[in-house]
Amino acid sequence: MASKPDDKLQQLVDRLHYACGENLVSVVLYGSAARDDFHEEYSDVNLLVVLRHMKPEMYPGLAGVLNWWSHEEKLRPPIVMTLEELRESADVFAIEMLDMQGAHKTLHGGDVVSGIEVPMNLHRVEVEHDLRTTLLRLRSHLLLTIDGDEELKLVMAKSVTSVLTLFRHALIALGENAPHGKAQVLEHASEVFGFDGKPLRSVLELRHGAHAVDNVRGVYHAYMDAILAVAHGLDVKVPKRQWHRH
Repeated sequence: MASKPDDKLQQLVDRLHYACGENLVSVVLYGSAARDDFHEEYSDVNLLVVLRHMKPEMYPGLAGVLNWWSHEEKLRPPIVMTLEELRESADVFAIEMLDMQGAHKTLHGGDVVSGIEVPMNLHRVEVEHDLRTTLLRLRSHLLLTIDGDEELKLVMAKSVTSVLTLFRHALIALGENAPHGKAQVLEHASEVFGFDGKPLRSVLELRHGAHAVDNVRGVYHAYMDAILAVAHGLDVKVPKRQWHRH
């Protein structure tokens, strides 16, 4: 388990404050880096930078900071939004907002995340959309990879955290008390949605450095089958009835 780049985070906050001044409302660390399951090779340092406004004169200084962060430090660039955009986008970024609320640390300014109301009917729609989009992408990878088991292993290793996040949110959409641990999410989801969890456990092991996988393509198919089972189960158990915001 690797340590988070805490010293770099403070440097980022300092540089953002210098570049943005009073326009900087908040800097928020969220996701695995705000919990205890950060993994150096596969986890991203997820950051949200909230500004009062995004007028043209803000871009040059902000671009310099983000260029340093993403190109020199090789870290994922932050999401940059205005406070108004953040408050208005909880309906279309419902998964992301719930996860930010569930695991975040405010590095600068006030907590702008916790008080935002997330419309759960639209959360359910986003969960199914993302599950089905992920399935289509995985299927495309397989169809375009005729001879490349190592590439398929990498695709699974890099996607499994996002997939398990979607499984957790599918459980939330069903009203389940969804756990946060990846192995626990997998176990609970396999019981609720009725898929074989064993192949996905081997995918999780890939993420943590395991290289030996018997029948890579068989595991890949089982991985896609599990995603389809969750998407289908969600569609059956929580039908899409409400399309308006409330």
